[in-house]
Amino acid sequence: MAGSMEVVAMDCEMVGVGSRRESGLARCSLVDFHGFVLYDKFIRPEGEITDYRTLVSGITPQHMEKATPFTVARLEILQLLKGKLVVGHDLKHDFDALKENMGSYTVYDTATDRLLWRQANLHHCRRVSLRVLSERLLGRSIQNSLSGHSSVEDAKATMELYRISQKIRSR
Repeated sequence: MAGSMEVVAMDCEMVGVGSRRESGLARCSLVDFHGFVLYDKFIRPEGEITDYRTLVSGITPQHMEKATPFTVARLEILQLLKGKLVVGHDLKHDFDALKENMGSYTVYDTATDRLLWRQANLHHCRRVSLRVLSERLLGRSIQNSLSGHSSVEDAKATMELYRISQKIRSR
């Protein structure tokens, strides 16, 4: 799947923006193949934040006080993704929040890897969450903090699942 291509895992957290509470990028984390953090910043989305979604996103008003502006963060992130295999879970939402066409990238998405689902004995499901895949295949619980998700934790989990998928495929 990756061959000699460098691999990076991405996870983003979003907040609601504007009267329709559309998703706006508020944090992005990138990790390398070994799980080392390459990028982790809070990001000030374009428009007025109308819903912090703190229980899920973990984002609070305090995080936005020194957050990187969206236009700056977007360029930083896209530069780090350029030419790499991008790993994640349900990446469409992350790319939408980045206002970037996912079709321009090579991606591996744990949300669509049926072989990985089968390994977790979840092949009968229509959708599988990152939390459940992590419990089944990594033997640990994620996304269970009362302060919301951690995009670093989620990016690391997707990278570990990618490595498991690669092992399954190389058998």
